[in-house]
Amino acid sequence: MTIAVADCGRGIADHLGQVHPEALANDRVALGLAMRPGITGARAGVYGVPDNAGAGLFITRCMAKGTGGYFLLRSGHAAYRLRRSNDDDEMARLYFDGYDDPRHDDWNFSATWQGTVVSVEIRTEKIGDYNGFFRWIFNQIPRRRTRRAMVRFT
Repeated sequence: MTIAVADCGRGIADHLGQVHPEALANDRVALGLAMRPGITGARAGVYGVPDNAGAGLFITRCMAKGTGGYFLLRSGHAAYRLRRSNDDDEMARLYFDGYDDPRHDDWNFSATWQGTVVSVEIRTEKIGDYNGFFRWIFNQIPRRRTRRAMVRFT
């Protein structure tokens, strides 16, 4: 199954940059942040809430990698591609940071794409146990530390 989505919106750097200023450094940095779990540009209002998990592109990239498919992300001047895996050992190794994966390519183009393009190939025939597959992916996401309110006596 191959899915591609393109929009002509604000782009990843502009969207994330409001919450994560380091995303404004360059589009490559912004793409790297966007593919990490827990990173979201969502703020309370029309487009979302701060409770957004920020895991969508991470999970999508892991679904492609875990089935031997490919993943492509383009926004601004930057593009990232995760190539198809050659064997089961490559498919089984997920990377928190997409740039750490040896099967990736990235480019910096002179022409800009203002919005975002995502293309993913998920080889569904490689998934024998859907629940187990998604559990495996979710187990790759670092758990957020819960912050408990401390009672302060004055």
